[in-house]
Amino acid sequence: MPTKKNYGVLPQQQPHKISVDESPVLAEAASVGEDEMPMEIRSTVLTNDVITTWTEGDPGAVVPWHSHSPEMYQILVNLEGRCVWEYRDNNGEVQSIEGGPGEIIYLPAGAENRVEVVGDEHHTHIGILKRPRVPRIEHLIGDTDELYDPTEFPAALVMDDMNDRVVRTGDGISL
Repeated sequence: MPTKKNYGVLPQQQPHKISVDESPVLAEAASVGEDEMPMEIRSTVLTNDVITTWTEGDPGAVVPWHSHSPEMYQILVNLEGRCVWEYRDNNGEVQSIEGGPGEIIYLPAGAENRVEVVGDEHHTHIGILKRPRVPRIEHLIGDTDELYDPTEFPAALVMDDMNDRVVRTGDGISL
């Protein structure tokens, strides 16, 4: 006779659904040069451990050079179109890696990088990033003009999965 499972020890079994279109757009991608057009980065779900993003752009669109903290790696799942990630290696030399549909790119933690849509098709990728204590190098060195407050990182759904509760939704209302 099968043993009855005790589901009461699991976190609250309540799924949540959010819309990419209703997810906040991160302003940092908009700080491109005069002759550049920005990719659009939407922050979809934020948990205690993970940040997920939805990024898209037309050919030539970019996310300008930026850096992440030494504990924030990125896993980038390409859905459509092609994109090139340029990054600085340990010698400060610019290297690049290109990804297209069905390909997954891993960028190491702390990588200074730039992103550009290449080819003639619209590009979309999902970003899965480790949520760090300090998201950007600029936060560590105090150069935070025009940067978001890391304690209020925008997202359509913010989950405290350690305490099994929704912290806030995209409308910014705390629950």
